Amino acid sequence: MKQGWQAPSELKIVPSQPVPDRLFVCLAKIKPEAGADLKSTYESGKDLPKDLKTLHNEHLLYTYNLGEKGAYWEAGPATDFTRILYIFSTGSLEEAQGLMRHDPFYRAGIFYDDLWFEWAIHTPFWRTNLTHRKIIENLMKDFGLLPVYPPGVSPNVTEKKVEIITPPKLFASLARTNVDYIKKVEQEMQAGQPLPAFFLYHVFDRLAPGGTAQMGYDWEGGPSLDYLYDLSMVSVNSMETARMLRENDHFSLQGIFYDPEYFEWCILMPLKKASPVYKQTLTKLLKEADARLPD
Repeated sequence: MKQGWQAPSELKIVPSQPVPDRLFVCLAKIKPEAGADLKSTYESGKDLPKDLKTLHNEHLLYTYNLGEKGAYWEAGPATDFTRILYIFSTGSLEEAQGLMRHDPFYRAGIFYDDLWFEWAIHTPFWRTNLTHRKIIENLMKDFGLLPVYPPGVSPNVTEKKVEIITPPKLFASLARTNVDYIKKVEQEMQAGQPLPAFFLYHVFDRLAPGGTAQMGYDWEGGPSLDYLYDLSMVSVNSMETARMLRENDHFSLQGIFYDPEYFEWCILMPLKKASPVYKQTLTKLLKEADARLPD
């Protein structure tokens, strides 16, 4: 190296709360009559019917305690209270399902028709777990989105921890994935054929400057580990913008993502991540249920 040469510097953003090694998604419907009552309570403070209130208190205490123990990565209902999206941070799918089946709302049939899958966060790439971060960073290097250094050159890396704050609005979309087509492309690549252009465009849609991650739209997004589904949550102001981001992705344009469902989502547990629109009401309801809240 020439005298006076300095190694390049890099700033590495890391979340203050590391992403767990495994995440398990549960999507379930909410019984319509109960959902309507819950929506009125969380939006206007209307009292729940007596029987539902007792059950809701049990549900709140159960989910609050699980949230404080770290069993939920993020969990909450759609803002219209027609369904739930619970993301568990447990050691196995069976453990997550066992926790859900002991939820008082699940036992009473208020939560029903549940769909499960193991899930991986791919965007934004700095919020992935360590294993997936290395995969995504290598992909970005291959596509010229991160620098590649010559042999013997290592950057001086400064880590910056970022506190994650739940935004006022989150919109979730769940799309089915044409897994057979993805496997076909992988086989063609292994046989030496070039990567289709739209795969590159999809990476740029998410990870390049001007993409959904770089613009701050991606709260969390990624595939199920069996690649049957793609689940994405975006921080934008309207459902129309959420639809536009999903439908303009080149995987959607190519038909790899299809039959998307959309809903506005609010996080209730763990309490420290609760959506700001509902946090005050949620705290009040927890106190009424005699939850032991921190001072």
